[in-house]
Amino acid sequence: MEWDEVRRLFPATERFVYLNAAEASPLPISAANDAKAFYERMLTEGDLPWDEWLEKRERTRKKTAELISATKAEIAFTQNTSQGMNLVASILKEDFGGCEVVTMDDEFPSSTLPWLNLGYELRFVKAKNAVYSIDEIKKNITPKTKILVTSHVQYKTGFKHDLVELGKLCEEKGLVFVVNATQSAGAMQIDVEKSNIDFLVFSGLKWPMAGYGIGVLFVDKKWLGKAYPIAGWQSVKDPFQMDNKKLDLKEEASAFEIGCPHFPNIFALGGSLDLLDKIGKRRVERRIYELGDYLVEKLEELEELKELRELGGSEGTVKLEIVSPLEKKHRSGITVIKWKNAEEAVQKLYKENVIVSARGEGLRVSVHVYNNEEDVDKFVKELQRLVK
Repeated sequence: MEWDEVRRLFPATERFVYLNAAEASPLPISAANDAKAFYERMLTEGDLPWDEWLEKRERTRKKTAELISATKAEIAFTQNTSQGMNLVASILKEDFGGCEVVTMDDEFPSSTLPWLNLGYELRFVKAKNAVYSIDEIKKNITPKTKILVTSHVQYKTGFKHDLVELGKLCEEKGLVFVVNATQSAGAMQIDVEKSNIDFLVFSGLKWPMAGYGIGVLFVDKKWLGKAYPIAGWQSVKDPFQMDNKKLDLKEEASAFEIGCPHFPNIFALGGSLDLLDKIGKRRVERRIYELGDYLVEKLEELEELKELRELGGSEGTVKLEIVSPLEKKHRSGITVIKWKNAEEAVQKLYKENVIVSARGEGLRVSVHVYNNEEDVDKFVKELQRLVK
């Protein structure tokens, strides 16, 4: 597929310069159509297509597994990242409750609050110039540490961990490796097996472009069948026996899908994954890097114009500063520009139909496959006006 063809599948791009995948992506037509088709059939047929919907759910599960190089049995559908992380913390509580969990200082609360709520002790690693080095993470591992929890990509800076390197560290130290992939799944390549990941969670809202109400939980096969903190009629091997006296739980991650499926949200994810498959995972990642590099180049040109005055009230000439690491191995789809009064700037940009967000130390710009170079040019032009 050509990139112009991809862009036409996102009607929101006709109106907006939408540089905000890290907050929420617009839906592609394929995702919207798959969700709408469910409601249209239920409108005219009730739940008569139930068996068809179950089959479609399993096809989506297979596509989701392929996205992160997992097996179908290791995938459960959730509503969001927080639900998935709560499940992980609950699964591990019996063996590791109250132990020390090492995590990163600028994690999104979905990564940390579930552990705090269940009484785990959290130890926070500090970043240096937005970078979390393996050496610094090692220094924070103590004899009490049993679990490492981290985002693949940090939402405040765009810093990207090397999951394979972290996985080796966890194997060496005997740690359970838990990853929040909300800011990477659908954009950056992930291989849960090569990375020695025990549990991984993400939301479909952002880079998978599937909208609200759908998340994913990966549970490595070695954990399946060991602990089930929740159960319902869909958790058993044969739910249609309706046996209310026998707990015969599946040894699959789908056992955590305890009740009737949220079909339209699952189908929206399936529609988006179809598009990502059509484009190709490696090509998606390359395109995001291309647009990110183009953005950095244009920001550097803006600085060279020597027209910078005051960024949100600071005195004298101020250099435009990119907070995000620019080294390729730590780059992601997120670029954060240091900016005072970022919320005000976001609102001014919105009036020009340019959509970014205020996160971390300033303006967070996040590019995806529905963007193009003209989007970046428009953003930089409007940024220049704000600077003046």
